[in-house]
Amino acid sequence: MAQSMNENVTTSLLQETQKQQKKQAKRESKVRLEVVQAKGDRQKAEQKVANARFNFEIASARLRALEEELARLQGDSQSK
Repeated sequence: MAQSMNENVTTSLLQETQKQQKKQAKRESKVRLEVVQAKGDRQKAEQKVANARFNFEIASARLRALEEELARLQGDSQSK
């Protein structure tokens, strides 16, 4: 009877350990998925930043060109 009780306790502990391992694996899987999604979000954000920098450079170049044209036009009108 004592041996049977010990076997039941051992089996119960083994089942509990397996249950905990399964829960842990499930948590790890969930976090792994979240990491992959976060990396994707970061990559999208980096692309948006790169596009914004590109647009900023284009706008800055256009502004410089327009300011130069304005300065030239003002210089032409003053020399007349």
